Amino acid sequence: MTALGHDRFDVVGHDIGTWTGYALAADHPERVGRLAVVEAVIPGLVPSPPVFSPAAVNQKLWQFGFNRLTELNEELVRGRERLFFGWQFATKAATPAAIPAYAVDVYVDAIAADPRALRASFAYYRALDETIAQNEQRGKTRLTLPVLAVGGALWSGALATQTMRLAADDVTGVVLDDCGHYPAEEQPERFTQILEDFLGGEPVAGVPHG
Repeated sequence: MTALGHDRFDVVGHDIGTWTGYALAADHPERVGRLAVVEAVIPGLVPSPPVFSPAAVNQKLWQFGFNRLTELNEELVRGRERLFFGWQFATKAATPAAIPAYAVDVYVDAIAADPRALRASFAYYRALDETIAQNEQRGKTRLTLPVLAVGGALWSGALATQTMRLAADDVTGVVLDDCGHYPAEEQPERFTQILEDFLGGEPVAGVPHG
């Protein structure tokens, strides 16, 4: 951002992007004006789930263990990226057809196009022990900047809001009805309006603040 000429900026992250966004806001509070996190909990702020979770929880979180494997996961997924990632889009959205095939293709084609991309995508998970330790330290100093936490009612619901209230003092929480794990793709108009209101410093319509 410095190279682009931006001394201060807002940050929006979805899923693993929330881990990066939180770290950036916590480590460089003088640079980040507002933080929006979408559909994720942040390791090190919330307890890790047990290995033997209920089946419904396992359906949502199984990839954490799989993605942390060394080498085997890459061998199993390489050449089958459309099956692996397509299944996740279909099962984590509100309905299997909520995200059109052409949109899924954009993401799958991007990760399949570069032989380094699959390894990089798993690296976030393989670094979880380090990430948890770092976030446990970050969590000792609460964020004071405005935070927006968005969840889909049919996936994580209020968990993003609950997570950020563990770490920040000024949190606006939103749960989108008829939405799964991908608010930007599943509810683009509503999500864009919420984001524009928040980043513009306006109250988010229909959402209690605090």
